[in-house]
Amino acid sequence: MAETPDTTPESSGPQVVEDMDVDIDGDGVADGHVTVEVEEIDVDGDGTTDVVVVTGTVTVDVDGDGNVDGAEITEAVLMDLDGDGTADSVTITRTTVVDVDGDGVPDAGEVEVVEISEIPTPVEE
Repeated sequence: MAETPDTTPESSGPQVVEDMDVDIDGDGVADGHVTVEVEEIDVDGDGTTDVVVVTGTVTVDVDGDGNVDGAEITEAVLMDLDGDGTADSVTITRTTVVDVDGDGVPDAGEVEVVEISEIPTPVEE
């Protein structure tokens, strides 16, 4: 009986490249948090990265009570479709959620998706 090839994409999982508290309103007190993760995925198992996923998350504590009142998550997916080492397709998704009434449950949300199927060529000066 022939073995079925393993087609599971290879990934070491997301790697945190930035993780810090931030002072959004400039009063000297941290009222936000930023996390950036990068994941490289080898879809076809040839040892080269075919997909890169970059996820940035910003959370905000507007009223200083220690609870997250809002968050914005931006994810960029870059795909090398032809294996030449450069991105051929990019999809950017930004999700914003807000707890309007402070009960700990998101009340409002918005999702924006931008797809770039043709990457512009840089112009040399």
